[in-house]
Amino acid sequence: MVQLVAVDTGRSGTKVVTDGVRDFFPSVLGEFRELRLERKMNRTDMIVEYKDQRYYVGEVARDESVSGAQLMVKTKAHQDTKIFALSALHRVVPNGAHLFVVTGEPIDNHTAGEKLRMKQLLLGSHDITVNGEEKHFDIVRVEVAAEGATAGWALHRSGRYHIVDAGSRTVNFATMDGGRWIDRLSGSMDFGLETVQNISLSMFARMTIAELSKRVGSLAPIVLVGGKADALVEYLEQYTSDVEAHPDPLYANANAFYALGVKALETATAQ
Repeated sequence: MVQLVAVDTGRSGTKVVTDGVRDFFPSVLGEFRELRLERKMNRTDMIVEYKDQRYYVGEVARDESVSGAQLMVKTKAHQDTKIFALSALHRVVPNGAHLFVVTGEPIDNHTAGEKLRMKQLLLGSHDITVNGEEKHFDIVRVEVAAEGATAGWALHRSGRYHIVDAGSRTVNFATMDGGRWIDRLSGSMDFGLETVQNISLSMFARMTIAELSKRVGSLAPIVLVGGKADALVEYLEQYTSDVEAHPDPLYANANAFYALGVKALETATAQ
């Protein structure tokens, strides 16, 4: 039996959702080194072993790895994403599982070539050890959703509105109309909460509204997703009165990826 798992490898944190279970850890990776002083590892600190390489993942990487950092390159089809995704899967699936994985890319990266690279990155058999526990699983199917836009689709909200996904590397925005996204009024802004240096949330909100209004013209109601959604509402309200945070902003994308996977499985069964 194939198990459906949704993995959102955000630049700040990795979220995973499967069958009533969800989990989170910081998306920080660095080299492993033996510690001289004992560290009390928290539940998101991981020592990961994959293909004869050892890594720290989570807060321990930020604290103890010389190279510990969040990778802010445009593409997500790289080794860090693979390690985060496989580590997330290790945390929530049983040994020997066969998996259908739904993950995401920013809207501007949601191209045929980039989706193919993501699929090639994750498909296949994997043996990974996390904190001394080895697991084997087979990823037999991968689908790549559009970040932000899929969260908007999963809201099942009528009328026109904008989903604004304020992430660490990019701000994704999708204009929705009756549950459909409008491609020409959707995209990714090439800045994020952790790429603009020394900026307040107030000025970040101003940047976001300035760019959004330039791209879409007159603003429809805005629904914010992402870990800072609740904090950003009051600052965006300075420019538009119709703005709210998603009811589950941190997991909005991961939950939507899972819902998309359920729909794909239902469609396959009906055929």
